[in-house]
Amino acid sequence: MDFSGKSIVITGSGAGVGKRTALEMAARGGLLTISDIDLSKAEQVADEIRQGRGTAISLKADVREYTEVEEMINKASAEYGKVDILINNAGTGIPKPFVMTNPDEWNFDIGICLYGVMNGCRAVLPQMIERNSGKIINICSDAGRVGEANLSIYSAAKAGVVGFSKAIAKEVARNKVLVNCVCFSTVRTELFGAIFEANPELEKKMVKHYPMRRVAEMEEAANTIMMMASDYVTFITGQVLACNGGFSMMG
Repeated sequence: MDFSGKSIVITGSGAGVGKRTALEMAARGGLLTISDIDLSKAEQVADEIRQGRGTAISLKADVREYTEVEEMINKASAEYGKVDILINNAGTGIPKPFVMTNPDEWNFDIGICLYGVMNGCRAVLPQMIERNSGKIINICSDAGRVGEANLSIYSAAKAGVVGFSKAIAKEVARNKVLVNCVCFSTVRTELFGAIFEANPELEKKMVKHYPMRRVAEMEEAANTIMMMASDYVTFITGQVLACNGGFSMMG
């Protein structure tokens, strides 16, 4: 897959799947905007890309705030002339039974997971519509497809992302803008890797729920995102692609 000359914005790309995707796309010629609420993390990723002779800038953005997201898109456009691909990757979810949560926690999770996606799409779509070209990949979760106990608000927000993505995909299809979701289950990110290393029995118990008897590796998650963002995908929009090792299967 070749992303030469493509301007790519990835939110929440200071770590995890967002970071791995940014590194992979930069290695394939992409012009990256590394965005994270923690600017120091974004700067580290951008530095790593540049050290590998790739192209990247780093920006701080709280995706809950539309003005910050709009500024992020504007700066990326000023740097590279446009935004070809937006990957709404920023997300959060702290496991807790619903009856132990409160509205402030609901607003926080929904603000990042759902409003963050809406803010990104609202900021970038006008230029994509004007150019009759663009791709938006919204990172979702199996929690949004089938629900996940102790992640009720996260599940609700991610389900909202699915519905929202399908709706705007219909609105902008005539403008040749493709909008899709990529859903993951558990991915061995830095966080989960540390958790599994500290508690190997947890991983053994978890993978029993996966037909492939393992969780996803970050490169597999990044490859799935890149596939949907690549020039190979020209007639797919409003779809939800699950990269989950068979954890959940829906028609």
